[in-house]
Amino acid sequence: MMIVLLDTTELVGIDRGNPNVIDMCKRLTKANAKLLLSIITVSEIFTGTYLKKDSKDAVAKARRLLAQFEWIDMNAKIAEKTGELMAHLISKGEVIEYQDVVITATFLVAGGDYLITENIDHFSRFPQIKAKVYNAERFLDLNVC
Repeated sequence: MMIVLLDTTELVGIDRGNPNVIDMCKRLTKANAKLLLSIITVSEIFTGTYLKKDSKDAVAKARRLLAQFEWIDMNAKIAEKTGELMAHLISKGEVIEYQDVVITATFLVAGGDYLITENIDHFSRFPQIKAKVYNAERFLDLNVC
């Protein structure tokens, strides 16, 4: 079974009606891929929804969207991997958002096949996942599902 972790940017893409992201998710669902979200992505989505004027409706909509994915909670393995990855970046003088480091650690611990994001630059800084990071458009070009 293919394991795919979606970054926050992809859920925003669904919300905004991005045809590539929607098509990709439909294909992955049809192919019975395991679609994962880091709990960090879940919290980022809820942050955005609570900032909206119509937050009650936005939260309900977000819950419906998020329910379609498997959430991966932060645990000891992910915390340790996050520390390892963050130390690697700091030692190279490259720092990215903590949230993206946790999402990367989640992907690695979950044994993901593909990490889908529109923020390829951040995630490609990790050599162990660089070849597995795609945006929706490039992922569709792979024709893996």
